[in-house]
Amino acid sequence: MKKPLRLLLLALGVAVVLVLIAGGLALHSGVQTWAARRALAAQPGMKARLGQLSAGFRTVELADLHFEQDGATITLPSLRAELSVVDAGLNQKVRVRRLVARGWTLDLSRYATGVPIRRTVLTPPPGGRAREFSFLPSAYAAAATPGAAATAVARVFEGVFAGTVLPMELTLDGVELEGDVILPPASGATGRAHITITGGGFAAGREGALDVAVTVALTGADLPVNAVTIRSRLTAAMDTPRTFTRLAAKSEAAATGPQFPRGVRLAAESIAARDAAGENYALNLSGDGRPLVAVRATWPKASRRLDGTWKLDLADADLAPFALGVALPIFTATGAGRFDSDPMTGETRAAGKLDATADKLAALRPELAAVGAVKLAAEFDLARRGDVTRVERLALALAGAQPVLRAESLQPFALNARTGALDAADPARPLLALTLEDVPLAWAGPWLGDLAVSGGGLRGELVATAHAGGVTLRPKRPLTAGGVALTQSGRSVLHAVEVALAVAADYTPQGWQVELAPLTLTSAGKNLISLDARAGRLAGRDQPLKATGKFFAHVPAVLAQPLAGGASGLTRGELAGSFVATLDAQDDVEASFALTDLAADPKLPAAEWPTLNASVRATFAPKGGPISLRVPLLLERGGRKSDLIVTGTVLSTAGVTNLNAQLAGNLLVVEDALPLLAFASNAPPTTDAKSSLATAPAAPATLPPWAGWSGQISFALKKILYADAFAASDVSGALRLDAGVVQLERVRAGLGDGGEAKVSGRLGFDAKSPAPFTWAADLAISEFNPASLFRALNPGRPPTVEGRFAVASKLAGQSPTLAELAATARGDFQLTSKGGVFRGLPVGVASKVESVGKLAAGAAKVGSLISAVTGKKETAIANRAQAVAEISQLFSPIAYDQLSVVLGRDAALNTVVKDFTLIAPEVRLSGGGEVAHRPGTKLLAQALAMEFTLRARGHTAELLKYLDRLDAAPDELGYAACTLPLRIGGTLDQPDASEIARALTALAVEKSGATELFNKLIGGGK
Repeated sequence: MKKPLRLLLLALGVAVVLVLIAGGLALHSGVQTWAARRALAAQPGMKARLGQLSAGFRTVELADLHFEQDGATITLPSLRAELSVVDAGLNQKVRVRRLVARGWTLDLSRYATGVPIRRTVLTPPPGGRAREFSFLPSAYAAAATPGAAATAVARVFEGVFAGTVLPMELTLDGVELEGDVILPPASGATGRAHITITGGGFAAGREGALDVAVTVALTGADLPVNAVTIRSRLTAAMDTPRTFTRLAAKSEAAATGPQFPRGVRLAAESIAARDAAGENYALNLSGDGRPLVAVRATWPKASRRLDGTWKLDLADADLAPFALGVALPIFTATGAGRFDSDPMTGETRAAGKLDATADKLAALRPELAAVGAVKLAAEFDLARRGDVTRVERLALALAGAQPVLRAESLQPFALNARTGALDAADPARPLLALTLEDVPLAWAGPWLGDLAVSGGGLRGELVATAHAGGVTLRPKRPLTAGGVALTQSGRSVLHAVEVALAVAADYTPQGWQVELAPLTLTSAGKNLISLDARAGRLAGRDQPLKATGKFFAHVPAVLAQPLAGGASGLTRGELAGSFVATLDAQDDVEASFALTDLAADPKLPAAEWPTLNASVRATFAPKGGPISLRVPLLLERGGRKSDLIVTGTVLSTAGVTNLNAQLAGNLLVVEDALPLLAFASNAPPTTDAKSSLATAPAAPATLPPWAGWSGQISFALKKILYADAFAASDVSGALRLDAGVVQLERVRAGLGDGGEAKVSGRLGFDAKSPAPFTWAADLAISEFNPASLFRALNPGRPPTVEGRFAVASKLAGQSPTLAELAATARGDFQLTSKGGVFRGLPVGVASKVESVGKLAAGAAKVGSLISAVTGKKETAIANRAQAVAEISQLFSPIAYDQLSVVLGRDAALNTVVKDFTLIAPEVRLSGGGEVAHRPGTKLLAQALAMEFTLRARGHTAELLKYLDRLDAAPDELGYAACTLPLRIGGTLDQPDASEIARALTALAVEKSGATELFNKLIGGGK
């Protein structure tokens, strides 16, 4: 028995020792510091450092505490609190005999203000149903449950002192706190506040007090105030260690600075007192003895109903000296009213009148700078219970230099913020009238980015009516604005436009819808644009926004606006279309339009203009994904149709837009598209198939049109038709954008019967060059007959050349604009053909030569008879006229066996014929020349100068020899040189061979045809 007892005593002894050891360790400063450091390190988002913690039974001391959170930093060299730790921890009694902390610093200079605010969402208790709303003062006809009224009162207001019950007993005998606060910079000012807090005496049955002194010093340029002092006395009377019967604060603040050398004073006093009858509250704010804000309220315990009044007479000048460098708008506000809460309904109510003025609103938000000085007059009577707000009376009037808008309730109504339901006392009567008297359009400018709008004020009137648990907004008078002008980055877009808008809106708990019916823009009495559209969304999470509409535009009037350059050349034209959009996680937009009834100014070339029909289908992938596009186009003109379709994707990432698209079509008629392409490039409209799209010189670009783009456009067109005569088939290839360079790759086209063209090239941009656009291209053509191209260029003339050619070319160019690229082409073309017809020497002789030639032919027959009788031999050539006539017929056309041409374009952009060689059975033609470049003139109208050398044999040589225009010595192939000058002038479109014709005509009439005939008859002559 003794042994177990000894063991038990030993165990108890060990336990006591362990407890004592643990207690000793717990009271050890090192252990306490380690535990505190671990606790601080576990706090998320906080950087903390602790030098030492020492907590005894009656004293707690901290040394070298530093922690940082959200950019705010606290440095506390030391803190000493004399209190019973045991009572605080075990008995919930905090008895602070003395609290001392000096030399601490709170640094807010880098404090992050964007800390998210936690919001509490109140939901109705489960199992209950919505109660019927009543416009009686009780707000609800009846409570759903007997205890509902009491619950509502608790939610509305329970008195100030209900929220001041302490979680533990408190006694505070003495406080000594002193430190500095480094203020965040505001409006270029920096500041530092020195704070001291002393006092004590807080205990049950006593009234304690704290004296607070704050001295703020501000530094910065042009500050109106550089020093602020605040002295406050905070008192609190306690009836128990956990509750208060009176709370009061009395403060006086003074500000001095360059603009206030005598100082500005502000006084505030607030009192909350509790007695057996209830609670009483008062708040007074005054400046230099003038009342600014006065609030009075009572909360009797018997009725538990809060009743109060408020009065306001405040201006920015009263508060600005104490704003510590924060800019305030200029304002005045005067008003008075009352407020109350009803414990039976749980309803709070506020009513009153307020008159205010404001200016310099950019202090609140930069975009408000355009608003300027405004005045507001308001009268209101509002009530709220739970989620329901009731409007008994509401009248607002806003004015600037003149009245801007008015809003007035026409009957009481209520809105449930949770369900969105709206109820009215009389659903047949309007709820609210909104009158826009003169809303300045300039107010909207800062919210439109680089757009600026100006013009007359917006006027109109709208009326709201209750409908289906919601509200309907209808125009009583359409919204209008006159003389509207729109600019973008200083460039005019619209000018002198009249705007009229009939807007309607519907809102119900099931969703909302807005309708424009219509929006019209007119200028100088002509309709520019009209739009009928509606957009809406059903209530509920993840419901898509849907929009639909139709539009119409009078094209000449729109193109006459600055946006389109101010001049169009069109006298008629309509653009009409429609659209449907669904905006959801994946947005879908579909639109179709038709461009019809186009007609040009009679001064411009008369032609039938095309009609364009197009549709667009765009799908936007979620989270910034690619946009998928499908765009069919149909161009109609003169009974024929050009059809194209563009499909592909567009993706924008890191400021670069990647395009991957395909262009396909069955037929494209080039001249049908030329007028629309001319307008799209802002060039003068033309329908001449032979014209180049030359434009007026423009300033060098600083960025290419494809800047910020990359990707590829591949194309496959079955047929391209030019001037109803020249066709290219199975045209395919790709246009690739990479590293700022546009490359044309794998381009192939079939030309006529068996012909083929292959093209490759590149287009670059050098911003440092005055002519930044540079390009180079390679062209290879085989088995190409240019006859159809010549017919297309000049339908009224036979083709200059017919035959199958092989073409090889390397071209390059540099120009200040894209429109001038083709005109700057330099390089060589080499053309070769193995047989065909050449009509490049269109020689015609005078009619008298042809007549003499006919006479000579008749004489030749007579001469043959005479020769038969006399036995003399007659020559084959009757006379010179016959020879000339035959030569002129031989020159055009020339059936050749071989033709080779080398063309080049020099630095002056002249087209040079470097080598021309034609070989025919009786003729060899060689030569060269140039087409002189003239800026602004189409290629076929530029001056032509060519000179040829002719060598002949056979009958052609005999004719030239008869005319004494052939060298005596032939070459090894039997060709002899012709001494006749062969020079061609005029233009490519109209070659001029008149010099050759005059020379031949002169040869024909050197001797009289009658004399030769007489000589023949008598046997003389040749």
